[in-house]
Amino acid sequence: MTAVIHPGETEEPDLWAAVSRDGLPAPLLAALQQQDWRMVREQLTAILDGQTTDGAYGRALIQVALELPIGVDPLFDRYRAAAAIDHGDWDTLRRCIASNPIAPAELLGVRDLLLAPVDQTSLPAALLNPPQVMFFSPYEHELNQMSRRFRHWARRMLSFQATEAVWSRPDIPAGRHFRHRRLQDAMYLGFAEVQAGRLPTAMAQALEAMHLGDENEPLRLCAPDLEELTAWAMGDEREPALRLLVGLARPSGLSPLGAWQVLVFLMPLIAVMRGDAFMKGARLVERIAARLGSPRAQLIGQAWRVTSEYLAGKVDKHPELPGLRAQVDRAGPGLRTLPLLLTAVTSKRPTDFVIAEAAARRVGNVWAQISALTWIAALNPSSSAARWLAVLLEMTGWRRLVLVPPEVAADAALGLASLGIRGQAIVELASTAGRPNVLLDVALRHVDDTAAPLGSRLAAAEALGTLGTSRAGEVLARLARRNDELGRRARIVSEKRRRTGLTERELEVVQLAARGGTNRDIAERLSLSQHTIARHLANARAKLGAANRTEAAARLEELEVR
Repeated sequence: MTAVIHPGETEEPDLWAAVSRDGLPAPLLAALQQQDWRMVREQLTAILDGQTTDGAYGRALIQVALELPIGVDPLFDRYRAAAAIDHGDWDTLRRCIASNPIAPAELLGVRDLLLAPVDQTSLPAALLNPPQVMFFSPYEHELNQMSRRFRHWARRMLSFQATEAVWSRPDIPAGRHFRHRRLQDAMYLGFAEVQAGRLPTAMAQALEAMHLGDENEPLRLCAPDLEELTAWAMGDEREPALRLLVGLARPSGLSPLGAWQVLVFLMPLIAVMRGDAFMKGARLVERIAARLGSPRAQLIGQAWRVTSEYLAGKVDKHPELPGLRAQVDRAGPGLRTLPLLLTAVTSKRPTDFVIAEAAARRVGNVWAQISALTWIAALNPSSSAARWLAVLLEMTGWRRLVLVPPEVAADAALGLASLGIRGQAIVELASTAGRPNVLLDVALRHVDDTAAPLGSRLAAAEALGTLGTSRAGEVLARLARRNDELGRRARIVSEKRRRTGLTERELEVVQLAARGGTNRDIAERLSLSQHTIARHLANARAKLGAANRTEAAARLEELEVR
């Protein structure tokens, strides 16, 4: 049975610690014990890729590569040099390069990208020779957080082949390469779509990747995480399980550099999870970057860690944010996006969100762009910003948003609807936000607008069914008398809808109480008095037949499950 990690259960593994080698092939272990380098070479060429070091044997095998003798065999020097890069062991890399390993220019290119200053924004001219540019580009684009460029690279990879190089390189096992290649293409395109494209496409790539490559390939094991996290960001109620952080602690887990890359790709999705998985993941990203000594990786790690601590509620305005802003002022545009968004969230100034949105748009970072536009729509909606937000929501599938609290998302959905904008995405945004009053208002504006797209009106009818309030029931009953598609959908929804008998405000108060909110917390969140909150809770308990708020929450949950 696969171990999974749920919010609140994450650990922070030491990816430099020695791991057990019991899972490695017995002939390899025997050859290492006897220092039979000919047999070691024979075994390694079948299972260790000197270009893509993370494989089914993970750190256990990479740590073996780090102990291979230097100067005995150029292939050993290549393996050890590649493993040294994965661990940020630059002194070992220098010794390996001095022994003239296979393809030293490739090793030096990755080193130079990792250690490049924060103001580097593109590949150096020396690395632009094809086909090596396809190998170096993903490192540069991720380190510089150039989302659109990374997506463009991932799409180009679908038609790129380097067969001649594979057959001529003894450090690349051809069998594993061709099995792994399609898996890599699918997952990297999925990662790219999260950053700069469409979540449904990312989910489709994750589902395909589950059947590609070797069974224990790290990217294949990451595919279920990508699928579940993407579904959650799209508004699915299924709580995602983050297997990655558990897998990293195992001997077969990713190398430090490989773990950093995958975590950074997934960080926007992890950021909208509940619990402390985001904070622990962000801290791990920062710690790995510090050990690697990569300036741009460290800046990315610090930005995510500061963001996670802000969301955790430890500080109103993080003390490191001014220093972070000072660093990114001299960095590339992609590295400025998250700090600018966080700055806007802490200031709540519409002009700061406009700046953050422009920065995100410049590099093609759609999740940050949507987050900034959502805040603008909630605080000071303009017709142009609202319409652009509606388009992006429809196109990309994002419903749970980075650095956007549910109440802000709800206000944004109401702002869009108030401006006369209609769309299924707007209804879904209001539904995911969990504000019954707002959802009722947004749904009513859609079902009663004959000019609204049919899909959005049907989605609004479905949303009314999820509310289960008396007012929502009245609206559905009225719609059910129609003889069109909307009426048919309303009749179906009415038959299966849950019935709580609560008002929208009573439902909202009970839901917030179920999440641990006190009367004071709920009053502050809803801008009501504590007396009003107590009255709503009392009315809800009476209607649900509950003796206290805990029992009321339990009764409501029972109705939702039915």
